[in-house]
Amino acid sequence: MKIALNLRQNDSANPEADRERAIERDAEACRRNDWEAKTRLVHAFMPLLTSLAKKRATETAGINRYIEAGKDGLVAATRHYKPAANGKFQVFALNYIESEMDRLSRPGFFARLFGRS
Repeated sequence: MKIALNLRQNDSANPEADRERAIERDAEACRRNDWEAKTRLVHAFMPLLTSLAKKRATETAGINRYIEAGKDGLVAATRHYKPAANGKFQVFALNYIESEMDRLSRPGFFARLFGRS
């Protein structure tokens, strides 16, 4: 009597691991200028981007500016990410996202020069 082995059973049992692998695949594809992968990556990170933006601004226009800055940080993270050296992409990208959002909240050179903040 033969017993069928389902070797993929452990892979599908953990949806979080599947999600992480999909994000890392999209990050690698985004590095190669795949627009569909970029869109999937932004959609995967949208709850985080929205949460971080709402902590920095209260009005809708400000939240949208912070979300756009977070998207720029996410794309910058895909350019610098190396899977073997950097670990999980989600943790790696958080630094780039927050630094872009923080850069938006700092006044520029001319605003500091002329006393506008």
